[in-house]
Amino acid sequence: MVAQATAMIEGKYESYQKSTQPTVFKELLHSGLPPEEVTVQRLAEEAQTVVGAGQVTTAHFLKVVSFYILANPEILRKLKEELISAMPSDGSLPPISELEQLPYLSAVVSEGFRRSYGIVQRLPRVSPDAPLIYKDWVIPPGTPVSMTSIFMHDNPQYFPNPEVFDPDRWLKADAELRLGKYLVNFSKGTRSCLGINLAKAEIFLTLAAVFHRFDMELYETDNSDVEVVHDYFNPAPKDDSKGVWVLVK
Repeated sequence: MVAQATAMIEGKYESYQKSTQPTVFKELLHSGLPPEEVTVQRLAEEAQTVVGAGQVTTAHFLKVVSFYILANPEILRKLKEELISAMPSDGSLPPISELEQLPYLSAVVSEGFRRSYGIVQRLPRVSPDAPLIYKDWVIPPGTPVSMTSIFMHDNPQYFPNPEVFDPDRWLKADAELRLGKYLVNFSKGTRSCLGINLAKAEIFLTLAAVFHRFDMELYETDNSDVEVVHDYFNPAPKDDSKGVWVLVK
């Protein structure tokens, strides 16, 4: 990333120079920002953020959810039946707006958001001027306050049997209204994820395409390969996990 950023700034990155596609880096380089704001380090850090936020998080979601679907034959059956009935026999994908209306697929996605957690790093928030009041506590101005999404998503008060991957909990009356406010995988408020709509589109399209077109089964993979053991900003399983392996039949 540092080498590419250096080449961009020096005008030596040939494919980048020829491309007419707008990018984060072109916008930064031609933004009129002072030189100290457009350095190699800044571009490299922006690149790392784009890759981490736009690829790693969605890939983690798809890995975890694919495991839970394939580990539960009833979930797999219900999902495939809905996709087969809703999608053309040639396997072409309906518009994302139609996929988002499929009840069981939507329930799988919501439960996937809960069990994959999004970012598990404790993202601090600070009230700079006014104290925060929480029950009997007064948090002084300037005090960082943070939490991990695991605390919310695994809270049995809101999600009974939180260790169970259960899409049916999202099919009950007013489930999205009652439970959706406790999903913080994209964070909330003014600092919520900018890519939320892109991520949801990628997820709906990928799950629909893969589970409609392929028959798969888990291979040498168990729950320990998706359980969160480490906080590397993104959630991570045990060190010796080989990831989620499947056989395509």
